[in-house]
Amino acid sequence: MPSSTTHNPAETDRQVRRLYDLAYCVHPIAHILANPAATGDGVAYATARIPRALSAARRLMALPGVADHEETPYARSFLTAAERQLHAPSTTLLRIAATARQSAARADEADDDLRTVVFRDIEERCRYLVDAAVVEPVLGRRGWSARDRAANHTLQQWAAQWGLNEPADGAAQLPRAEQEPAVPAELRRQAAARTATRDRCTAGIRCTEHNCLTYGAVKVTFLPGVWLCPDCIRAVNNRLTAAGYAPDTVQPAPGGTPERGRYIVRLYNATGKGSRSVETTSPQRAQFIAETERPYNNTDYEIWLPAEPRS
Repeated sequence: MPSSTTHNPAETDRQVRRLYDLAYCVHPIAHILANPAATGDGVAYATARIPRALSAARRLMALPGVADHEETPYARSFLTAAERQLHAPSTTLLRIAATARQSAARADEADDDLRTVVFRDIEERCRYLVDAAVVEPVLGRRGWSARDRAANHTLQQWAAQWGLNEPADGAAQLPRAEQEPAVPAELRRQAAARTATRDRCTAGIRCTEHNCLTYGAVKVTFLPGVWLCPDCIRAVNNRLTAAGYAPDTVQPAPGGTPERGRYIVRLYNATGKGSRSVETTSPQRAQFIAETERPYNNTDYEIWLPAEPRS
């Protein structure tokens, strides 16, 4: 008497349910590859999980009765969509964007302003095209236009010239200066402006008094979060004395402004919600971050030294 599951409808239904579970699992994972904000870890996770899921689905559909089951086509549609997304040009762009972000961070740490600007520009363009690739008929989004397809081809070629398509260790192998690809004039201008900002910030933190352009200000007492140059300390004390406070109420904070320590730069939207903080280790780096990072349309900043924990 045969015990095979070849003609066992209950066993076939069980395997179809397994196929459905697999399809429902892979569906949201595929959406990671359509998200322009996807991180490198997210892209790596999705591109590793989807092939394994597709391989498992093929094994299930090879079982007796599963491929011919009336409910299998619906599950297959999710799997087909995931496979299509895995091989979509936008997924390649997300890989490039992730590598460009890591490479920009490396270049920033090395004070290489040109490469920092170039890699950030490549990442931004990649994520813009990933967003443009989304098809949402209800919202009138039809995916890439012919212009977008041409931009994708050009962008991938440019990324390859900078070593962003084939990362060896999760970040680009930067070309030597003599092999450096041509850079648009606007990006060179941005890099030069960034270098000029870095040079200004070598003096330290900028005075927080309105219209004062002096760098090298110090943290002061009485006024939390305020950094003042010597002239502004005198001016502020004069205002406070006229308002009834004791003379010389504001003084440089004990301990001065350490060259090495924990500096927190809070970047916030001056006209709306949203903020994020960046920690660094020197006043020069803190001021440079404050003047070059722009996560919001109207970014403003505060720099502060966190209090040392009580022993």
